[in-house]
Amino acid sequence: MTELTDFELALLTPDDAKRLHVLFKENKDAFKTYFPQTLKELKTIKASKAFIEQAQKHVEAKKEFHFALTTTVHPEIAGLVILKEIDHEKSEAELAYCLDKRFHGRGWITNAVTRIADFGYLNHQITTYRIITHKSNEKSIKVAERSGFVWHSTLETEFKPTRGKAQDMELYILKK
Repeated sequence: MTELTDFELALLTPDDAKRLHVLFKENKDAFKTYFPQTLKELKTIKASKAFIEQAQKHVEAKKEFHFALTTTVHPEIAGLVILKEIDHEKSEAELAYCLDKRFHGRGWITNAVTRIADFGYLNHQITTYRIITHKSNEKSIKVAERSGFVWHSTLETEFKPTRGKAQDMELYILKK
């Protein structure tokens, strides 16, 4: 699933383990709040490979899809987009994403989110997508809005960080 742009989008493979580990290691301060479990699971290259192998099992079961956003100039993973919480009966899913701070402001995540939503619709008949983000995460909100998502509601005490009290989160919806 590629397009003429500065990045490529493809499902994670075991060959991506080192590059995925580096992405999370170099962005741990930015990712620790909203990707704490993933950060923990990618502490080593070996652990990253196990994470990817588990992700591949989810792909086979059509439960979850982890896409690497890879730069075309220097093949490094710049971000991750996850199609998750797939409910085939309701034709619904959630999208989550993260991007290396060095690549912010290029529109890559917005483009990737749009493409993954199209992938879900065309290949899995998903018609409703959710993005859940904190109201202070202005960049994530802009990604949602620029991808066609519309604010739906505030989810009270939706997210429980590893430290601190539960936080309200904002729910954005896209219907295809």
